[in-house]
Amino acid sequence: MNHKWSEKTRAPNGDSRKVCTREGCEIVCVSRHRIEPNGRQDHYKEWFRGSARIQIGGNTPACEAVEVPVDA
Repeated sequence: MNHKWSEKTRAPNGDSRKVCTREGCEIVCVSRHRIEPNGRQDHYKEWFRGSARIQIGGNTPACEAVEVPVDA
């Protein structure tokens, strides 16, 4: 199952944040933008569930949404 992302919110420092809105997943993707002391721009992503950081960089972690049965 693919993530269903919210609209991005941007911080004044250039970072952005979006949340998977599927029930039970609610993973947060934070896109970081930094300028290193030598002037080089650095960009990377971090993923969180609640307040716990679960990954830095790499591929997006799987969506862990709860399947909700549809009444027939």
